Amino acid sequence: MDQFAPYAYENQEIDFRRIIRLLVGYWWLILGCVAVALGIANLYNRYVQPVYSASGTIIIKDESSNSLGAEAAQLQQFDIFKGKRNLATEIEIIKSQSVVERTVNAMDPKFVHASYFVQGRFKTTELYKDAPFVLENDSILPQFYEQPIYVHFREKGGYSLSLEEEKTAAPVIYQLGDTVMSTLGRLRLVPNQIRPRDPDPSVTYHFVVHYPWTPVGQFRGSVGAFRPNEETSILVITFQDEVPERAMDVVNTLISEYTKRGVDEKSKVAKNTIKFIDRQLDQTRDSVAYWESVIENFKKNKGVVNLTPDFTLSKFTGYDSRRLELRLQLSALDSLEGQMRQGKDASVISTSNFGTQDTRFGSSLVQLNELETQRKNRLAYLSPQHPEILALDKRIELIRGKLLNDLQSYREALQNNMRTLNTAIGGFERDLARVPQTEREYIGIQRKYGLASSTYQFLLQERSRASIAEAATVSDILALDMAGMPGEPVRPKKSLAYIIGIFVALTVSLSFIFVRDLLDDTVSDPAQVGKLTRVPMLGTVSHAHKTGNHSLIVAEKPRSAVSESFRSIRTNLQFLATQTDHKVVVITSTVGGEGKTFFSINIAAIMAITGKKVLLIGLDLRKPQLHRDLGLSIDIGITNVLIGKATAAEATFKTAVEDLYVMPAGPIPPNPSELIMSDAMKNLLQELRPQYDYIFIDTPPIGLVTDALIAMTYSDVNIYLLRQRKSKKAFLDTVNKLYQDQSTKNIAVVLNDVKARSYTNGYSYGYGYGYGYGYGYYDEDSQRLPRLRRWLKKLIPSAG
Repeated sequence: MDQFAPYAYENQEIDFRRIIRLLVGYWWLILGCVAVALGIANLYNRYVQPVYSASGTIIIKDESSNSLGAEAAQLQQFDIFKGKRNLATEIEIIKSQSVVERTVNAMDPKFVHASYFVQGRFKTTELYKDAPFVLENDSILPQFYEQPIYVHFREKGGYSLSLEEEKTAAPVIYQLGDTVMSTLGRLRLVPNQIRPRDPDPSVTYHFVVHYPWTPVGQFRGSVGAFRPNEETSILVITFQDEVPERAMDVVNTLISEYTKRGVDEKSKVAKNTIKFIDRQLDQTRDSVAYWESVIENFKKNKGVVNLTPDFTLSKFTGYDSRRLELRLQLSALDSLEGQMRQGKDASVISTSNFGTQDTRFGSSLVQLNELETQRKNRLAYLSPQHPEILALDKRIELIRGKLLNDLQSYREALQNNMRTLNTAIGGFERDLARVPQTEREYIGIQRKYGLASSTYQFLLQERSRASIAEAATVSDILALDMAGMPGEPVRPKKSLAYIIGIFVALTVSLSFIFVRDLLDDTVSDPAQVGKLTRVPMLGTVSHAHKTGNHSLIVAEKPRSAVSESFRSIRTNLQFLATQTDHKVVVITSTVGGEGKTFFSINIAAIMAITGKKVLLIGLDLRKPQLHRDLGLSIDIGITNVLIGKATAAEATFKTAVEDLYVMPAGPIPPNPSELIMSDAMKNLLQELRPQYDYIFIDTPPIGLVTDALIAMTYSDVNIYLLRQRKSKKAFLDTVNKLYQDQSTKNIAVVLNDVKARSYTNGYSYGYGYGYGYGYGYYDEDSQRLPRLRRWLKKLIPSAG
């Protein structure tokens, strides 16, 4: 592998020092991103409406546990809805629309169906029960629902209404308590009697009237219920809201309504059962009276009958009682089915009172009742053709159809049992036919009387049981902890917002830095140059601050960091070509704009300041720049000398720096490469070499033309210039090739325009040691330091 392959060599190991230098170089970006992120997090915490969470705890009893006390346990024997509750089902019931709708209806409508706000400079706050006024008896037109209606109070009393936040020019003034008739409809604003307070005329209030179904939808989306422990039957009910007091009110009202709902359902079942039994009692009472009169008349007419000893009515009585139960159950099913087919209230008639434990259609009846209740409430403000009503109708029909199928299946099962009983009773009736006629007649009368009497006693017993169940109805829900006023909001979490802000800021800034560095194909620092090439590094040239049109920095600002960096390069340059007293130094780069002319002028000047006699030749014959930087004429220069139109002395000019002479390029020739390759060029350098200690030659870019390569054949030292953040890494391939070329003598690299923050090793690079930057040794450092201190004092008052 090529030992100078740049990128392979560079990526062999992770340079942690370079990473640290990279981060230090972008400290301002990291700090700026963190500051912006913290500012955004602060604004978020300050102006985002906080959300509070209130919670209450309930316990739901079941068969396996009873924490309600011995007295309540005694009443459970009359509970016609015994059975273990499914807590997952209860959670869904708590969050159901019917329970939430009951909750909304139980709360104060003035604070549920309308919301009140106060306008701040940057934030609008909902007042809830702290509003100075409330809306009462409104008949606002539906098109103004969910729109803010602004209330502007006056200094001298009264208020005006508008749909705009700004006050109108000539508003109509109303007083609190007046019934207002306007384009909005009819409304009446009255003082808040719960927490009386005077309205502030300096602020703007507004209220929003909600659609009747809006609070239900909003509340339902914020209600939560969960089971904190799988081993218990405890549920935690939560509600999140921007107003902490409303969150508390909703949870407490929801617990109350959920408890009442269970009691109401049980009471409704008991009442319907009693009604059904009362109808059956009316019929049975007449039948008992009738058969009592028949027995009395039979005994008067025929006397007392002695029944056959081996024949009794006990077997008849058992079967007749069972057939009676089946008839009552079928009657209950008929009543229930009739209510469902007529579209009436399908409340449960508890068939468990008549000896059956079948509950296959119990849950479906509960769902049907909830849907019918929702439909009835919706029809208060929606037409029957409204899509929501039609959707409810469809769900009701589906559940009703399923219930009717279940009822039919249950009826068939009862009818099968009835047929079996009738078969058994038929056998006894055949045995009865062998009994003498008088006894047979009396047995028939006694049997019918016994059936009517037992039916009457059974119904009286079941009515008494249903009445006790109604009176002793207790809820399966017990509130353990009611909700209190929430303290800290659940969101936003202030500390979390700051942490996320810092994390995002660091992620964005570091990603930008590393991605930019990864995609950056330019030379970034001296350490990177050392990894990409084995060519000796002569030194670095610091970035020059505010140079203006001055090129001779070393003469005009001798105490600057730039001047010091040139002194370091001057020292290192003395270690090259030590066998030669009179040195020819060629300065080149890959492309234009890398600072060859600036470097050539200042390295020549810094060398001349030491007493060396120095000549600077501008050999960029295609695009000469040297004469403009030094303020010389382009009329005469090295071009005139090479074509024999002038002597070297005529083309050489003295500068303001002692012992520094310049030979500019002169007029632009048509054949610059040929002139540089000519014997005239070789002879000129042989003529000038003994006269000067150093001859610096400023050449055109080596990556564009071959002029510099030709000039290198005459030189003792060759300086290849790179510029930080401008020169490509690939340019070092050219340096490496020149280094491998045996004909190129003493090639060295200089990194130009290095900013002090880009790297801080404390040392320069090359054969000697220079001075570190940024320690206040230089003029621009001492000038910047007071400004930095003043800036830090403004940012951090204790700094300085």
